[in-house]
Amino acid sequence: MKANVEAALGGSYSSQSDGIVSRLLELGHLVRSARRHPTSNAGWIIEVWKMTTQRIFEHTGVRLEGKKGLDIGPGQQRGCLRCFSASNDMVAIDTDYIVQQGTLAEYAHALKSHGLMRTLKTFGRRMLGVDAKVERTLADALGVPELPRAKIERMSATAMTFPDSTFDFVYSHSVFEHIDDPAAAVKEVVRVLKPGGAVYLSVHQYTSHSGQHDPRILTRDEIEPPLWPHLRPAHAHTVRPNAYVNRWSLAQWQELFEREMPGVTMLLDKQEGLRGHLNELRAQGELAAYSDDDLLTLNVVAVWRKPS
Repeated sequence: MKANVEAALGGSYSSQSDGIVSRLLELGHLVRSARRHPTSNAGWIIEVWKMTTQRIFEHTGVRLEGKKGLDIGPGQQRGCLRCFSASNDMVAIDTDYIVQQGTLAEYAHALKSHGLMRTLKTFGRRMLGVDAKVERTLADALGVPELPRAKIERMSATAMTFPDSTFDFVYSHSVFEHIDDPAAAVKEVVRVLKPGGAVYLSVHQYTSHSGQHDPRILTRDEIEPPLWPHLRPAHAHTVRPNAYVNRWSLAQWQELFEREMPGVTMLLDKQEGLRGHLNELRAQGELAAYSDDDLLTLNVVAVWRKPS
């Protein structure tokens, strides 16, 4: 099973530069992964889109059709944004320039925005035909001839320029762990949401096995030892994260969401298949500083409807 389904969606808030060698190794790894699974990203995107839609309806009663929505941090692959755009009026924000059509002008903007290596990653996916296959698969699954192009603005989630009460729903997948001031971002989400509107924020938990955002772990088909290497001093030196991660704990996320969105529903997506491995490590005296929820929770999800 993939280490993190939502990590496949890609968020540009995760961009970080830590040397040309690491960037080249990461690029090669991602290219190999893309060639090995040319259309599987579409399946993961559809899965997450359906789950998001279902959970919002179950916990808020809001149906995501014909609504004005905001996607925070869609990344270069644009994730669920394309699915929601098929039946909603969508806007997205990202701190990077997002290439949508693959023109020379777009690549020039991308190069200026976030440097050579991230631009090469985007260009490489297009040259391998990965993006085109994903687009076609998504359009077929949604029953539309082609996917509409949503408006994407360069903007920080911590200081949005939208007026109060602009959107019917706001969602984000695996982005808030990359924001240095998540409390400010949550306040902004509440501000731009209309009364009666819905929020869905899914955060990839730092204390999960893949929480350090090492692409060799994120894109691996099977979960392999050493487990939780970033939390174990003997293995921490082997980790090569490709992202800034704010390292918030599960308790911190829960406190923040409950404070800013009273009555919020908290969902924990857990990797129960790792419990046996965790018990073995605990028997060896490792990871004692963390609870089972800390280590087995892959995504902490906040679902909320703003009072009207």
